Amino acid sequence: MKTLPIETEKDPAKQLKTFEQLPAKTKELELIKDQAEKSTGPERVELDKRVRSKSGQ
Repeated sequence: MKTLPIETEKDPAKQLKTFEQLPAKTKELELIKDQAEKSTGPERVELDKRVRSKSGQ
């Protein structure tokens, strides 16, 4: 059974506006998560640790 892909908002301006309305801590976490997704190896591990420490887990 195939699952349907989740529809995402296609309007970048609306996405940016939504991002800008987020609290500063949430924005910072999102940026670190984005960097972690693009990283590998020891750099990824370090970024994952930063996300965990800043999110309070």
